[in-house]
This record gives sequence, C-alpha cells and structure tokens, in this order.
Amino acid sequence: MSQPPLKALYYFCVAARSLSFKQAADELSVTPGAVSQQIKTLEEWLGLPLFVRSARQVTLTEAGNSFYRRIYPPLSEVLGVTVSMQRINRSRTVRLTLPPGFAMIRFGPKLAAFRQDHPDIELQLHASSLLSTLDGTDHDLAIRYLPEADPIFHSSCLATLQVMAVCSPAYRQRFPRLAQADLTGTTLLHDHLHPDWQRMIQQAGLTGQPTDNLYSDHSMLAMQAAESDLGIWLTDPVLGGPALGAGRLCRVFETTLPARRHLFLVHNRQSPLSAAATTVKHWIFDHFRLAPSAADH
Repeated sequence: MSQPPLKALYYFCVAARSLSFKQAADELSVTPGAVSQQIKTLEEWLGLPLFVRSARQVTLTEAGNSFYRRIYPPLSEVLGVTVSMQRINRSRTVRLTLPPGFAMIRFGPKLAAFRQDHPDIELQLHASSLLSTLDGTDHDLAIRYLPEADPIFHSSCLATLQVMAVCSPAYRQRFPRLAQADLTGTTLLHDHLHPDWQRMIQQAGLTGQPTDNLYSDHSMLAMQAAESDLGIWLTDPVLGGPALGAGRLCRVFETTLPARRHLFLVHNRQSPLSAAATTVKHWIFDHFRLAPSAADH
C-alpha cells in the first residue's frame, strides 16, 4: 500500500474543522481550489467520499466524520511537536547588526572561530551604517560607534578608541618630510568615522600644505586607499590594527587623539536576551573587548 498523502490529510483536517473550503483556504493561505484538489486526492487514495458538496456548503459524510475524529488527534500532536521544534530552532538564532568596516576588517576573520566554538548557533549578520531599533523585530544585538553609553539600551564598551595617522611604508618613504611633521605634497584620506584632520594638525603641530584630499563614506575604502599608497589615513587600533600588525600600514606621527566615538555592544533593556544571544554577547567580549571600561551600564 502506498503512503498516505500527508499534505492532503492536513488540508482535510483544516477543512473538516471549519466545514468550509474557503475558510480552510484562508487559514492555509491557498486557494479554495487547492483545498478541494487535495481533498479529492485523499478521497481517491481512501476510495470513499469524505464530504458532501453543495453550492453553499460542505458537510462531512459519515465516513468523513469518523475518519476526522480518528485522524485529527494524532495529526494535531505531530503538528504541535513540529511547531515546538521550530521554536527551539529559532531560539538558537541570533541576529547581530554591526558597522560595515568593523564587520569586514575585524568580525569577518573571526567567523570561522565562532562557528567552531558554537556550531549550534545560527548567527545572522547585518552589516549596515543604519541604526537598528533593537525592538525585537529586527536584531538582538548591535555593535555601534557611540560618543558614550546610550541610556536607552544596555550598553557595554568594547573599546575606548584613540585616533592615529597611518600610511603605507612606501608612501612614507615617498614623502621623507613626514618625519619632520611636514605634510607638504601629501594627500589626506577622510572617512565618516574619524573626521579629525584639523584636530590632528593642531595637536601634532603639523606644518606644510597637503595638495589633495580623498573622501570616502566607509572605513574599508579609506583603509584600501591607504594600503594602495594613496595617502595618510586617520584610524584607530581596532580598524587599523590588523594592517599595522601585518606591516601593510605604519604610523606616521606619535600623536594620538581621543576619538569622538567609541565601540559599544548594545541590546534592548526591555527584551531579555535568549541563552544563545547571551552566549554570542560573551563571545564578542572575549574576542573584541580591548579593555574593561567604566562605560558599562
């Protein structure tokens, strides 16, 4: 004997409960014709009619009523277990939004380590400069650049940032007067995160006149420009650290500035974190927190 048509069984139970193909179709988000076709398939498989169809309504036959009373309890239990398992699966999903530059430079290279540490957690990443509402409908956690802890959210400081000037070794060699804090003939690279060239020029006592400026709206683009020998970039140890450590970039001046914005991990105060989101939060602290900070609230 062939296996029973499970989809048709489900459609039959919905239609038998409401005694309406149209209501069943609305509940199932299909057409009444689709419901009718599935029930016809089940009737052909059983070899007997389950409904008496009229112009305005449908009623169960005696066999249909008996079949419904016997099949609905076990089918309902199967559906309930399935929904429960789906909820368990969703509880292991964590949605994290983070700035594009941080996502590509810092977080991306750590993804393999996260998957190895927590293979049971489905991490959904959203790299965007737009701020998430964190109201439970979009994201669970967010990494943000903020001037200070945001009182609206639970905010923990991952890094208090210092701004520094960097360029490629080849660029520094091309402009030897940089060693005397002279910017003559150089190009200054600007991005939205650290718009601090005027502060740097004043604080470091820089002289000379740069000949050009190059602007970008993402830190990743500014970093690539610096690595491509196009100019001097203002960055911080979080974003510039990997390139400095690899020798692709080097410091130009010893002077550093307190950044206008620092790196925070935030989430909604009103929505308790799931166990999986709490695990991700702790993992982020372990891998990206540079030092404890009094900015935790």
